[in-house]
Amino acid sequence: MKGIIVLDEGGVKRASIGLENVRMNPDLFSSFISAIQAYARRSVGSEMKEVSYSNIRLMIGRAGPYYVVTLHALDDEDAEWNHSATINVLETEDYILNDYHLGILRELLTGESISPAEIEIGINTLSTISEE
Repeated sequence: MKGIIVLDEGGVKRASIGLENVRMNPDLFSSFISAIQAYARRSVGSEMKEVSYSNIRLMIGRAGPYYVVTLHALDDEDAEWNHSATINVLETEDYILNDYHLGILRELLTGESISPAEIEIGINTLSTISEE
């Protein structure tokens, strides 16, 4: 799993990890996901679950009132399991949702070590939902 992004209903990014390895504007990406979901709800009556773009597979799900987007390589055999496990962890009511915890979650699920620089980036851009 390359990354995890959590968005609110309005498409505002609440927490993320792994975006430093993917070229994207987080605000533009959030708006893109929000627009896709709004279009899907209006045109087909349900939300998008997955989008592939270039060499990235975006899996979209819900954890409470939030959209959770996990980013995977197209050939990631564990993508569905990691996405489902991420949703299950984030649905826990007392879980503190911030960039640092998403980094720990990504490391636990994928076994990919997180560098100190990645942790520092996560801490510096901390956005905690539970404090709202």
